[in-house]
Amino acid sequence: MSLSISYIVENAGWAEVAISDGDQKIVNNVSYLHDSLRDLAELAIAVSTGARTAKATFMDESGELQLVLHKDQNQMAFEVRWFKDWASWGLGSSSDYDVLFKGETTAEHISNRITGILTNIHDRIGPSKYKEMWGEHEFPLEQYRKLTGT
Repeated sequence: MSLSISYIVENAGWAEVAISDGDQKIVNNVSYLHDSLRDLAELAIAVSTGARTAKATFMDESGELQLVLHKDQNQMAFEVRWFKDWASWGLGSSSDYDVLFKGETTAEHISNRITGILTNIHDRIGPSKYKEMWGEHEFPLEQYRKLTGT
């Protein structure tokens, strides 16, 4: 199984994330309440630099989706979790979730997918417009530059 992820910035303060393992797919709203794009960028940096675990959180109103990765030898095992509340804010238990699906991918694959997402947003919207749309969250420019080498 291979991990596929897309992240589309929509109206001010909202995005849509889609995560798939090739057989199953979850599409979820992403709220401005959490800096999910920065989470994705940090996840890509973490796995590309050899981290054993990494996580990105996508808050909805209400509930949250989490993409959790664990290094398993040369592969990255992934798990897509759904929390009925905002576990990352301490609302509800961090162990009370449903696993929507799981699989394996490589660190290179996930890093390349996320770098593509960031490049698309950078080129299509730009850091200034992104900041206008997302209020307190800026486009993760430093992380983007690390991933693209620019």
